Amino acid sequence: MKPQAKSYLIGVLMAAAVLAGCATGPADRAAQESAADRVMAAYDVPDLLAQAAPAVTQSLNQNLPEDVDTATRSALRDAVYEAYDPQTLQQDVLDRLRDAAAEDDQQRSLTVAADALHTPLATRMIGLESVTGDPNFADNFKAFVDQPATDERKQRLRQIDLLAEDMQVVQLQTEFNVTLLEAMIRARNAASAAEYQVENSRVEQMVAETRNNISAKLEQRVPLMLLFVYRNVEDSTLSEYAALQGQPELIWTNQALKKAIIDTLAAASDRVTDNFNSAS
Repeated sequence: MKPQAKSYLIGVLMAAAVLAGCATGPADRAAQESAADRVMAAYDVPDLLAQAAPAVTQSLNQNLPEDVDTATRSALRDAVYEAYDPQTLQQDVLDRLRDAAAEDDQQRSLTVAADALHTPLATRMIGLESVTGDPNFADNFKAFVDQPATDERKQRLRQIDLLAEDMQVVQLQTEFNVTLLEAMIRARNAASAAEYQVENSRVEQMVAETRNNISAKLEQRVPLMLLFVYRNVEDSTLSEYAALQGQPELIWTNQALKKAIIDTLAAASDRVTDNFNSAS
C-alpha cells in the first residue's frame, strides 16, 4: 500500500486579532485558504489523497477471506470510497492546515511557504520528481545506484538527507502507509467472520512493526531517489533549493501539512467501518 512517489516525496499580513480559539474575519480566512490551497497544489496533495481509496480497496481484495460474499465486498468497497472521497479529504486537509496556522500563530509562515513553493526554482525541483512515475524509472534508478559512490556524490547525498528531512518526505510516506494499513485491517475485521478477525493487540503490533520497517527502508531509499532525480541539477541550484526548504516558514509548513494529511486520513479511516456497519 505504498503511495506513488510524486512531488511530496511530500507543497501576507499576520492578523493581529487572531488568537487560538478566536474566529478569523472573512478576508483573513480567505487569505489563509488561498495560501493553504497553493501549498497543497505545489506538492500535488490532491493526487496523494486520491490514491487512498484505491490503495485500501486493492489491499482488501487481496486480504479478505474467501468466504466473504460479493455483496459484502461491494458494500465494503462503497464504504471505502465514501470515506476517502477525494474532495472531502482535500477540504479536510485545507481546513486543518489553515487552522494549524491560526492556532500556532503561523499565518505568515503559511503564506511565505506558498509563495516560495511557486517560485521558478521550487517549481522546477518539484517537477523533476515526476520522473519517479516513468515506466523505466526502476531500471534507470538501479543503474544509477550501482555506479561507484564518488566524494562529490557522497557530499550531495548528505545535503539531500537534510533536504528530505526538512520536507518530511520519509515521515509522510511512512504514516501514509501505516494509516491505510490499519484502516484495511479494521475494515477487514468488520467484513469477516469472528474466526478471521485480527485482535486489537495484534493490529497494534502489526502497525508498529510496519511503521518501523517502512521507515527504515525509506530512510535509505528516499535520499538516493532524490539524488537520482536531481542528478543533473547544478550544485548551486541544489544548495539554493535546500536553503529554501530549510527556512523556518517552510519547515513549519511541511510539518503542519504532513500532520494535516495524516490526521485527515486517520479520521477518514474511522469512517470506513462506520459506513460499512451502517449499510449492513
